[in-house]
This record gives sequence, C-alpha cells and structure tokens, in this order.
Amino acid sequence: MEIRLSQTMGYCSGVSRALAMAEKAIDQAKAEGQPVYSLGKLIHNRQVNERFAAQGVREIESPEEGEAGVVVVRAHGIPDHLRQAFTASGYQLVDATCPVVKHNLRRIALYCTTHTILIVGHRGHPETLAMQGVQVAGTVCNSRLITSLDEVGECHEGERYAVFVQTTFDEITWSVIKEKLDGFRSNGCEVIFVNDVCSSSVNRRSALLALTEECDAILVIGGKNSANTRALYLLALEAGVKAWHIEGPDDVIPEMLDCAILGITAGASTPTEVIDDVIQRLEQEQQ
Repeated sequence: MEIRLSQTMGYCSGVSRALAMAEKAIDQAKAEGQPVYSLGKLIHNRQVNERFAAQGVREIESPEEGEAGVVVVRAHGIPDHLRQAFTASGYQLVDATCPVVKHNLRRIALYCTTHTILIVGHRGHPETLAMQGVQVAGTVCNSRLITSLDEVGECHEGERYAVFVQTTFDEITWSVIKEKLDGFRSNGCEVIFVNDVCSSSVNRRSALLALTEECDAILVIGGKNSANTRALYLLALEAGVKAWHIEGPDDVIPEMLDCAILGITAGASTPTEVIDDVIQRLEQEQQ
C-alpha cells in the first residue's frame, strides 16, 4: 500500500492561534493562582482537549459552573450575552475567536440595523450560535437560520437580506443555497452575500478533490464532532471514492491496508502528531 498525503491538511491559522493563546492563558492563571477554563470545547478535537484538561483546563458553559478565573473563548466565538455574563461574574476573558469569525460577527452587527440577517450554517454549531447571538445596543439581532435548501423559503418583495455563512459549512450545500437566495433578486429583493466559506476550508477541500483522483480510498482524520472534518469525509464520498472518518490510530482497520493507494487528509483542528500517529500505525500494520 502506498500512502499519499493531501497538500493541505491539519491546523488552520485560526486554530493555531487559539491553541497558542490557551497555552498563555494557562501560564497566566498559574502565575496568578487562578483557575483556568475553556468556554466549551476549545476546538473540535478530543486529543487536544484532553491534553489541555491534563494541564488543568476545565470546560464550562456558563459562569455559574466555576469560580471566577481565566476563561478562554473558543475559536468559534460566543454569543454576546454569554460574553457579558462571564465578564459581569468577574472572569478574565482570553478571546481566541478566529479573526475571520470575529470580523463576520462585527458585520452582522453592522447590517442588522438595515437588513434581515440570514445565517447559513449547522444548527447548534458554536460558530452559528455566536452569529445568532450578536447584539446591538443590548438587543439580539433578528436573524433566521438556514441549514438546508428546503429551509430557504421565499422572499417578500422589497425585503433587504444580508446573508452570512458558517466559515466551515459544506461548499456544495452552500452553493445550492446561495443560488436559490440569489434568485430572490428577481422578485424585487436586495440580497447581499457578506462572507463566504473560509478560504482555508476551500483550499483543504480542493486539495482533497485532487487527491481523490489519485487514490483508491481516502482516510479523513479529525474529531467526529468537527464540521469541517465531516465535510471532507462527505466530499470524498461524493467524489466516488471509498472513505473513512477516524479520530486517531486506534481507529485503523485492516480494510484500509487493502488499498493500492490510500490518500490521507485531516480537518482544521487535527494536530500534526495525530496525523503522524495514524501514518505510523498504518505502516506498522503493513509489516
């Protein structure tokens, strides 16, 4: 079996930044004798979150779950009301929100005073919840969540729409939703597509498609609850090749070794050491 690696895989810049800030937050908390937390899962990767837990980072969802200390805001961002609640309770916030996500949140606040906000994303995803929780002058911006083509609905003549998409949303689903929303213009509506799927996600998926043309099967490494990793897995299947979505070396199965050429890619929150461990396990199993 030959192993071929995707040209683009693993950590994106936003995740790398969040992890570096979390490390500094741990040092800060220790120096000040304070507890340290992450607001929810720092990133969607079990191994990384377990490593931070071993360093004393505790996951919490609300300020009532712990005593005031240092809390790291995840890369996906958080709703404004939650940010305010933590600050009011005396926590020191280390804001590791991805700069791209943070920019989009600011633009939601800008457009919500003049447009109806449409958010295209996965229901319950942390980034989507952050977008739905943007406030202006203490009031949550009115928005509507669209998770699939069936939920697009119809426009009302004269309505003005500002459309935002979750940065890790599936490009194929996004393209068909975007096309239908674009059709609102023929019914007398204004439609502004304010952002797009993150270029890092686009590059990672383009590299995967190139890999599918060379390989018998694709191995996608990353957290099971990672939206961008699952999107890679589904994209490989849609390209017509066999694919597996695994979290680490313990998920390697004999069937993977039967491939003449096995392609490997990984999600934006998958650390290099996990990728290396999977490759090492595959090579060991061949011997």
